[in-house]
Amino acid sequence: MRSDLIHQLQSIIDSSADIDSNRTIARYFLANLMTLDSLSVQTIATACYASIATVSRFVRSLGYESFAQLKQTTVHYRHSVSASVKDYWDELPYAQGDEAAIAAYTENLTDALLRFKDTVSVAQLDRVARQIHDAVNVTLYGFFQPGLLAKQLQFLFLSIGRYTEAYDLVEDHEERARTMQKGDLALFFSVDGNYVAGMGRSVIEQLRSRGVTLILFTQNHSAELAEQFDEVVLLGQQDSKRAGYYKLQLCTELLFSRYMQLYSPDCPRQA
Repeated sequence: MRSDLIHQLQSIIDSSADIDSNRTIARYFLANLMTLDSLSVQTIATACYASIATVSRFVRSLGYESFAQLKQTTVHYRHSVSASVKDYWDELPYAQGDEAAIAAYTENLTDALLRFKDTVSVAQLDRVARQIHDAVNVTLYGFFQPGLLAKQLQFLFLSIGRYTEAYDLVEDHEERARTMQKGDLALFFSVDGNYVAGMGRSVIEQLRSRGVTLILFTQNHSAELAEQFDEVVLLGQQDSKRAGYYKLQLCTELLFSRYMQLYSPDCPRQA
């Protein structure tokens, strides 16, 4: 099963010698990730002073059957990055003046976090923490920035000995879903619910059919969305998408802290 492509490429760069052809190709892929789907294998081979066969072997070593399949992954990246960048233009309109834009953006985030603080349920976080502790296998699903937060949460759990898996590529979501079963737990991170209502729908349907317990973290209050999950952790009100990311990060940190409070022997507790 493939891990995040960017992390794969960076790992190769970090662990390879300067003269290693794989390091050269990895650097080229990373530098041209957003336009990789428009390049040919021949173009890449020429730029990296390598043969077409060498580039093809490198692509297969990443877990892809072909260069065409790798291109599809980079298209997903470009679309998600473009959508995220647009959030900044929409929510930080510097045309109104630099200081005013920063002040308005900061106030928006602060207000959203304060509303979240007033609605977050410690009892619910503890309930989710217990399910994470008791599940046979735990998998964290997210896409783009929520996917990065899922990986951060995975790291935190691994640091205290709770094995979890985290995936932020759609094709990896589908592959992992085919291996999960009753007794397993799947946590989905989708700020506005767009992923679970769109590209992730087939993943969710497959997990439900296999008896996997599903929990969603979102600021989308849609009843139709909630029906697809065993539990929904709401991130306060339906705020802006950028504010939603901050609330999601805060929520994952609170969830981890509650997990430590319940299960870490090193956690200081009140007498």
